[in-house]
Amino acid sequence: MTPLIIMAALAMAAALIVRRKQAFNFRWQPTRHTWAALAAGLAAFLLSLLLLLLPHGSWPGRVVTFVFIWAGLGFALPWAWTLMVERAGPSAMGLTRERWKSSLVLNLALGAMMVGQTLSQADPSRIDPVLLGRGMFVLLTGNLFELFLYYGFIHLRLEKAFGIIPAILVTSAVYVLWHAGTQLPLEADPWQGALKLFFVGILYQSVFSLTRNLLAIWPFFVGAGVMHDFIVNVKAMDHMSVLVPWAALTVGLMAVCGLVLSRLNRRVRPG
Repeated sequence: MTPLIIMAALAMAAALIVRRKQAFNFRWQPTRHTWAALAAGLAAFLLSLLLLLLPHGSWPGRVVTFVFIWAGLGFALPWAWTLMVERAGPSAMGLTRERWKSSLVLNLALGAMMVGQTLSQADPSRIDPVLLGRGMFVLLTGNLFELFLYYGFIHLRLEKAFGIIPAILVTSAVYVLWHAGTQLPLEADPWQGALKLFFVGILYQSVFSLTRNLLAIWPFFVGAGVMHDFIVNVKAMDHMSVLVPWAALTVGLMAVCGLVLSRLNRRVRPG
């Protein structure tokens, strides 16, 4: 836990130094967009709690996770709100060309560091490459849900409403909540797991805050990070690998939703 805390502290310090002109500008300017973003995070938490009431591995639980949480709250809602309600473009969700080069370099460097850490703590010869590939697909799909909801949607709106530091800390706390019925039951000590996830959140949210570009963290940094967690800490890659069909369904739903929203957005904004 100590190395993680140090990394999180360094990342947050880096974000505050790089953005020192705005770092300590606190404010209270919430709008309906702020509350909509927080409500989406709360909805993910409540649906996660629902998973605790459903039989483990049951199809209703899979529907809640992959359809309602990942595809619905992680993609459909944030993008629909951004495009149709805010009348904003992809940059309002962190998909932007601004600072893309520095974001990519940061992503690759931190991702390589995380992969090196995983290889130093796990025996690569004991990892089934097919199992690893299937697990990576599932976990990267889950990363997309987190990417759009917790970074593009919640973080950017909290920063606009309250400032840099509140955005990092509050989004990290909201991020922990959705794991209540998913990852935390797999942890040996759920409370310690929640604390660990909070510092993971601070680490990734701080790196994202450096450039406000999703390319700073996805796919390499967050992908390598979640792989490290499931290979070294939780040791549940076999559990993840059997979920490939559900992850594929999620990607398909995201794609269809994206096409529908794109067509609706062109009708609303014909120019």
